[in-house]
Amino acid sequence: MKKTLLLAALLLAGCGSGSKSLSSVAYYDLGAVQPAPNNRIVASLRSIDVFAVSWLDSSAMQYRLLYAANQRRQNFAESRWVAPPAELIGHALRKRMLSGEAGGACRLRVDLDEFAQVFDSASTSRVVLDARVQLVEPTGSEILARRSFSLSRPAASADAGSGAAALTGAVEAFSTELHDWLGGLDRAAASRLNIAQRCRS
Repeated sequence: MKKTLLLAALLLAGCGSGSKSLSSVAYYDLGAVQPAPNNRIVASLRSIDVFAVSWLDSSAMQYRLLYAANQRRQNFAESRWVAPPAELIGHALRKRMLSGEAGGACRLRVDLDEFAQVFDSASTSRVVLDARVQLVEPTGSEILARRSFSLSRPAASADAGSGAAALTGAVEAFSTELHDWLGGLDRAAASRLNIAQRCRS
């Protein structure tokens, strides 16, 4: 009888500690993303799709200690994204760059290669966002333009919360750079692309 009671007590204690551990996890997103103002909408686009390399296909918040173990990719134990980075970034870009109305017909494909916090020392860190982007014509048979983007932003302090804030800023900057790049494709040097005509629905 005593053994049974002891076992029950241990099981209850284990459940309690598990609940406490689960509740201590902090979940982050990219903040309240505002819809794109009219002057930031990319009229040539119908959709924006974001894909990620396999090791970024989870909600883990990842980091690397360059000063100690620069070949190890690690996860914060008590901090996570609310969704995988590709889903978060896709949602943010669509809200920032698409109007939700019919218009453009081209598709933007984003391949995410890096989205992590990097510690240069025990007290300093920065975030890195690397992506390859393709503008695809309506039938999907031709890539009209492509470009690689690499952004880095300092984190206010060496912790996961500051990393999440810095990555939010990196996504905002990425959105701005994407908008400016797409807007410049039909100017002087790239006028032969005729994006406005080829991306018309």
